[in-house]
Amino acid sequence: MKKVISTLRIAEINGLADSIVAHYRNESGLNGDAFLSGVMAEVEALSAKITAAIRQARAVSSLDEADTVRDNAVKSLGTLLEGYAAIPLAGKRASAQRLLTVFAKYGKSITFANYTAESALIKSMLEDFAKADAADIQNLPGVAESLAEIRAAQEAFSKTSVEYTQAASSKVESATSVKKPLVSAINDRLVPYLNTMAMVDGAGYGGFSRHVETEIAKMNETVGKRKKGGSPAPSVD
Repeated sequence: MKKVISTLRIAEINGLADSIVAHYRNESGLNGDAFLSGVMAEVEALSAKITAAIRQARAVSSLDEADTVRDNAVKSLGTLLEGYAAIPLAGKRASAQRLLTVFAKYGKSITFANYTAESALIKSMLEDFAKADAADIQNLPGVAESLAEIRAAQEAFSKTSVEYTQAASSKVESATSVKKPLVSAINDRLVPYLNTMAMVDGAGYGGFSRHVETEIAKMNETVGKRKKGGSPAPSVD
């Protein structure tokens, strides 16, 4: 059995570790092996740390994406009102100018405020528009929909913010810092041990060893295909 190529991606080593742990749990006959049990406990614990780090990173990304959505919604409303205020139709222009007076208290610049401040400003802006003359809003097609879009975007951001806070509530190690010890646990302890035990006790260890070998081979093949020109990656013995 060859070792896993260390240049694999974080998500890949995490998936590999999960697969190995799953196969180990199906090998009830190996529960009495204290060394193997210790190595697998280490692999599982390190994989759990990477999973937590990935979850936290995704939470940050989701929060940024939700903020971008609400930013765009606010900017779209401003652009829409500016457009109506410039058209040569007195009735619509007057409605747009009155609504622009409301929007001007906040402006597109609120999208540059920090997350908490922007949330407060958007909520205040929506309250002010709710107090505005409904006839002006109805007189301008798309404005009511734009306000609804801002409201929905803000609600989505608030929900995502709660999820982010929950994910960030516990300090976790970075996935990058955990990757190296996880690769080491597999390459420096699990693989050499299984290579030896498969020869010593093929009946007892052969099945699990073959599963691990297959999982590692699939991962190494994936890494190899990413090499320039599709040339195979160098083996790690």
